[in-house]
Amino acid sequence: MNIFEYFNFVISNMLEKKGRVFLTLAGIVIGIFTFTFFIFVSQGLSNAIVEQFSSVGANVLAVQLAGTPLGVPGGSGLVDTDVSKIKQVISEYKYVAPGIALTSKLEYGRIKSNVLSISYPDENLDDVFSDIGVGILEGRNLRQGDRGVIILGYKTATESFGDKKVQVGSSIKIKDKNYRVIGIYEEQGDIFIDTSSFLPFNDAKDLADQDTYSLIRVSFNQGADLDYYKEQILRKLNPNGKEKRVKVTSSSQAIDKFNQILGLLTGIIVFISSVALFVGGINVMNTMYSNVLERINEISVMKAIGATNFNIFLLYLIESAILGLLGGLIGFSLAYSFAILLSYIITTYLGYNVPIYFDFIFFMIILMGTIILTMIFGTYPAMRASKINLSDNLRDE
Repeated sequence: MNIFEYFNFVISNMLEKKGRVFLTLAGIVIGIFTFTFFIFVSQGLSNAIVEQFSSVGANVLAVQLAGTPLGVPGGSGLVDTDVSKIKQVISEYKYVAPGIALTSKLEYGRIKSNVLSISYPDENLDDVFSDIGVGILEGRNLRQGDRGVIILGYKTATESFGDKKVQVGSSIKIKDKNYRVIGIYEEQGDIFIDTSSFLPFNDAKDLADQDTYSLIRVSFNQGADLDYYKEQILRKLNPNGKEKRVKVTSSSQAIDKFNQILGLLTGIIVFISSVALFVGGINVMNTMYSNVLERINEISVMKAIGATNFNIFLLYLIESAILGLLGGLIGFSLAYSFAILLSYIITTYLGYNVPIYFDFIFFMIILMGTIILTMIFGTYPAMRASKINLSDNLRDE
C-alpha cells in the first residue's frame, strides 16, 4: 500500500463512523480550545500590562510613599527636600519632577464624577508628556503659565458624565471653581490616562491644599543604570534602613510583578485545561479500540490477502493522527477566534486594549503536540489491531 491508499482507507472508515468520529473530535476540540484559549487570553493580558506600564517610560523611576499600591498614583507626603536629596545621589538624568495626583469631583452639566487629576511642574510639562506619549485629539496641551484650565482623558470626556460628551471650550467645575477645557487626549487604552484629567501645577496645589507631592518622577538618559540609581535613592530617602518611608519602582518592575501573578494564574488554568485534553486522548483510545473490535473480520480479510502487521498498525496510527490534526485545527481556530472577539469587546466597550497576536510557531506547536498526543493514545489500539490472529478468527467464523 502506498501513502495515498492508507489515507483513502482511513478517511473512508472515518466517514462510515461519523457519529463516533464526531464525539471523539469534540473531546479533542474541547481540550485544545480550553488549553489554547486561556493561553491567548493570558498573553493578551500580558501584552496589555506591558503597553500600560511602558507608557510610563522605559527609563523612568517613580518614587512613592511605601504604602502606595504598585503603579497607582496617589497619596501624599513627599516634599521638596526629597526632590533635592534625589538630585544629590543621581546623575545622567533628564529631569526630576514632583507630581500631584488627587481624586477630584468634576461637575459638568449638573452631573458629578470622581476623576483622578494629575499635574507636574510647568518646567517639566513637555518632557513628561513626551515620555508618556499621549497625543491631543482636540484642542491643545498644557503650557507654562496656564491657570484655570484642564485637559481631559478620552474616557473622562466621553463617558464620565453620562450621555453628555465634554467639548473643548466647555466649563468644568471643581470645588466651586470653573476650569475651561482646553484639550482632550487621544484614547490610549491606558486605565489611568484615559480616565484622568490634567491640571496646571499651581491649580492642583490649590485643590490639594498642601505642599506635598504624590510621587516624584525621575527620567534618565538612555543607557543609565536604573538599578544602581534606584538603590541610591532608597538609601538616601530611607536612612534608617528597616522602616521604609518610600519605595522606588520602574515600569519593568511593575510589568514583572504583574506577569508573575498572571503566570501563576495561567499555570493553574493550563493545568486544569490539560485534564480536558487528557480526557480527549482517552476518548481517542476508547474510540480506536472499539473500532478495532468491530472490524476484526475486516482486519482478518486484509491479512488474508497480504496485509502485514505493520500495515494494520500504520492504518490505525494514521487514523489517530488525522483525528489529532482535525481536532487541533478546529480547537485552535475556535480559541483564536473567541480570543479576538473577547479582545474586541474589551477594547470597544471597556476601552482597554488587550492585543491578541497570531503566532505561527505557537500554532505549529499546538498542532504537532495534538497529533503526537493522539498518536500516543492511538498506539495501543493500533498494536492490538496488528496482533489479531488471522487463523483464530477464521476458525471462530
